[in-house]
Amino acid sequence: MIASQISSIYGRADTIAVAGRVQFIEHLGKRVLFIDYSNCDAAMMKDIACEGHRVLALQPPTSALTLNDVTGASFDQESVAALKSMVAANAPFVKRGAVIGISGLQRLIYDAVQAFSKRKLPNFKTRKEALDWLVSD
Repeated sequence: MIASQISSIYGRADTIAVAGRVQFIEHLGKRVLFIDYSNCDAAMMKDIACEGHRVLALQPPTSALTLNDVTGASFDQESVAALKSMVAANAPFVKRGAVIGISGLQRLIYDAVQAFSKRKLPNFKTRKEALDWLVSD
C-alpha cells in the first residue's frame, strides 16, 4: 500500500524542491535526517513525506534519527492521511524522532498522527533542543 501511495502522490511538486527538504545534517557528530515541512501547502507536504520515507527505507532498521519541522505548514485531510501512513511505515527504520514548529490546531493533527502510528515523537520549541535530545542517547 505504501509503495502505491508513493507512486501516486510523489511527483506533484518539483522533485528538486522536495529532495532539498529531506537531507541528512550532522549534530554533535551524529547524522540526523532533517525533514523540512515548514511553510508547505498540503500537496507539498505529501510529496515531502513520500521522499522522507524513500530515504528512511534505505537505512538499517532502528538506526535513523529524524527531525521534522512543521512550522507554518498547512494540512488537509489527504495530507494528514498520508502523514499517518508514512509515520507508521517509517517506524522500523527510526531509532528516535522529534518534531518542531507545532502550534495551534496543528496540535490536534500531531496527536492524531502519533495515535495512528503508535509512535511517540516529542515536540520541542527549538531546533537545538530537539537535536540535542535526538543525539543524547
